[in-house]
Amino acid sequence: MERPQTNEPGPPVEPRPAATIVLVRPGPDGLEVLLTRRPDSMAFAAGLHVFPGGRLEPADADPRLVRRATGAVDDPDFHVAHRIAAIRETWEEVGVLLAQTSTPPKPGSSFIALSEDPDLTLLTDDLVEVARWTTPRPFPRRFDARFFVAELPPGAVLSPDASEVAAHEWLTPRAALAAMAAGVIRLWPPTSTTLQRLERAPSFDAIRAGLVRAAEAPVRIEQVDAGLRVMTGQDAFGPAGRPANTVLVGRREVVVVDPSDPGEVFLEALEAEVASGGGRIVAIALTHVDPGHAAGSEDLRARTDAPIYAGPGAGASLSWPVNEIDDGASVAGSSESALAAIATPGHRPDHLSFLTRDGTLIAGDALTDRPTLVLPPEGDPDAQRSTLDRIDRLVAEGRARRIVPGHGPALLRVPTAR
Repeated sequence: MERPQTNEPGPPVEPRPAATIVLVRPGPDGLEVLLTRRPDSMAFAAGLHVFPGGRLEPADADPRLVRRATGAVDDPDFHVAHRIAAIRETWEEVGVLLAQTSTPPKPGSSFIALSEDPDLTLLTDDLVEVARWTTPRPFPRRFDARFFVAELPPGAVLSPDASEVAAHEWLTPRAALAAMAAGVIRLWPPTSTTLQRLERAPSFDAIRAGLVRAAEAPVRIEQVDAGLRVMTGQDAFGPAGRPANTVLVGRREVVVVDPSDPGEVFLEALEAEVASGGGRIVAIALTHVDPGHAAGSEDLRARTDAPIYAGPGAGASLSWPVNEIDDGASVAGSSESALAAIATPGHRPDHLSFLTRDGTLIAGDALTDRPTLVLPPEGDPDAQRSTLDRIDRLVAEGRARRIVPGHGPALLRVPTAR
């Protein structure tokens, strides 16, 4: 999707705190999410399908509302004002109140006026925080948004505000991504990435159990050797406690494999690490397009103009452009950073591994230091077994002397794959 450039000179606009709500409900074909289409007249994201949300207002921290909230409201990591903002935006945009009250208010009522109801309880503890996204630097309007998932209350009826919602529909995440791939709807990267993460969730309880945003962790950099560094970030969407590895290949002309973290802190640290060696980023390569490996790739592309390379069919799941490559293809770089693509389907059909000239196999989720789950609908156990056989052959032939997996430390002494 084309990104507007700001005409303002000087540093990027400071992002405003914001909150986004992903409403879900059970449907005949699985869990459904609410997508609203923004009017074409809107100044920001006009015509796009989005989740309800908006910037924080001073009233979102009003003590009259905070004392109506549930959960650890005094814990700064609970972000109660963001949760209240998410509930307010849901009320104002689509007329759904994520609260308990003896007298349901009519749509259009002032949100702050609801605090006068002595029976009102804001269900802030029922919101599940799943992500944090910052609008990229080129935009003249920027937001630092926390994404929450909430279940549609029983009996709730939508009453959209026509000034903010031109249309709305309930879709399964898979159907929404298919509509995006077909050009029927347009999505921002945060929206499409969130839908990817929800594809395998059968219920709201499953989201609460498995997709809660992990506590922020510091950016870490491991120097494997002179031309190979591994970074992990604070906002990557990998398994809890096991952030995905972002691999930097080369010193002068650097290829970045799996920029998994879309957070501004991580991307700035990545750029600084490359610059510290006098290098520049010339290409971005994705082992596969799960958010835990690809979420930061589009913003990194926008920052560097480096092309993104991914496996066959990968572009169908993404709302940003990639160059699809297949087995044996080369990823541009200097002699120290050139990569050969190795088709390693199983975890996903588009999965690639990348082999450096010195025999390092960057394996993504094809092989890790712990068992990897191969789950439907993308996972194929038979293809995964064939992939492990192929990695065994690369090791036996001496072509793969070291493996950097998608999660965990580099395997310096390479065993057979099984």
